[in-house]
Amino acid sequence: MTDVQEASWKLVVKGLKCKAVVGRKELIAQVLKDVGGDAATVRRARRFLLTMSVDALTGTPRFIDVHGEGEVCLISFTDLLEILADPPPTLAEVMGRRTQ
Repeated sequence: MTDVQEASWKLVVKGLKCKAVVGRKELIAQVLKDVGGDAATVRRARRFLLTMSVDALTGTPRFIDVHGEGEVCLISFTDLLEILADPPPTLAEVMGRRTQ
């Protein structure tokens, strides 16, 4: 994943987080699923945990399906803090990322 793609999904999530739109939770989930791809089974995740962890550290969230009970999102702590704590992007930031 390129830095522009990595930055764009974070900007989208941060922007959606602060908007009062219908279905915001589903929109954020869809962005994360689009970036992270399909969930791996627990068995597969055990085999590829290092690879999945490195992917998460480089900005690509990964998902693990826990026996059909739900999914776990593997995301780097830095990305999580950035999404939760940083202010939403300005219009200039969003437009600047779009032209790169």
